[in-house]
Amino acid sequence: MKLIDIVGNTPLPLTYRIAFITNFYREPLLRRMERESGLIRPEWTVLICLAYRDGLNPRDICEITEQPRNTVSRGVAALVRKGLVRQETDPEDARRVLLWLTDEGRKTYAAVMPMFVEGEERVAAALSEEERATLEALLDKLCRSVEEWRS
Repeated sequence: MKLIDIVGNTPLPLTYRIAFITNFYREPLLRRMERESGLIRPEWTVLICLAYRDGLNPRDICEITEQPRNTVSRGVAALVRKGLVRQETDPEDARRVLLWLTDEGRKTYAAVMPMFVEGEERVAAALSEEERATLEALLDKLCRSVEEWRS
């Protein structure tokens, strides 16, 4: 029996399939990213968030990603040490820090992201353009409804 045989035989036909695909897509890419760039998952999570919007604070990143505070803090500290992120005191609240990608952080993000984009293209290659558009729309709908169903 192969793991794929379990996918259609669980009481979780939707979420198990999403997790199955995610694991087979993400894990090899994360290992490759660590080998090639020295980044680990918590650091990549922070880089992705800051590439989307500079000036976030660590709590924002925890809320966006549902990652534990200590995981995000470790990622931030490592990125600061590596010179990929800089911290500034929030001018509106001196107890908070705001995070910004450095030029080197932007270069690192730009160097690593294509690997993940290529991986997604390999995943999506099994779908027609119409199927991909439908899947993206359905996944977007699920993502936008998180607040309604999460516990």
